[in-house]
Amino acid sequence: MSLPVFNKYLLEAANEMATGLASYRAAALKSPAPKRSQAFREVLLAAQIERMLRSNQAVLEFEDLRYHLAKTNAPEEQKRYLDRMTEILKAELARTNLSLATARRDSRLGYEWEEDYIYWPDTLEKKIRLLKETLDLQVPTYRRLHKIP
Repeated sequence: MSLPVFNKYLLEAANEMATGLASYRAAALKSPAPKRSQAFREVLLAAQIERMLRSNQAVLEFEDLRYHLAKTNAPEEQKRYLDRMTEILKAELARTNLSLATARRDSRLGYEWEEDYIYWPDTLEKKIRLLKETLDLQVPTYRRLHKIP
């Protein structure tokens, strides 16, 4: 299976998850008051699944763009790749901030029986720092060094 096809299906799955979340949120809102808090915790975890799908697609697309960026000397292509990479970084930063908020509200998000703990707040905070560094320092430095607007 090719990367574009795989990414297409990741996004389709994320979009279906988003569609399902609309009714899931509505049901949580209508749940009896004593159960509402737990219902929203479940909605937050389901929303995290959507974010994970989008994040996986974003990482794959970003790495593919970085590969192509390294293989071209054409300024217009370099600019196009860097512009898209910047969009991906900004979207991933927003998703990761939402994941961090969810992880702080519900410790189940950080639990992984194999002890990977990829969604612990500490791990997410580190990811946020790396995303910001890439967005605010690495990409602008690359643009400057290669004279790409």
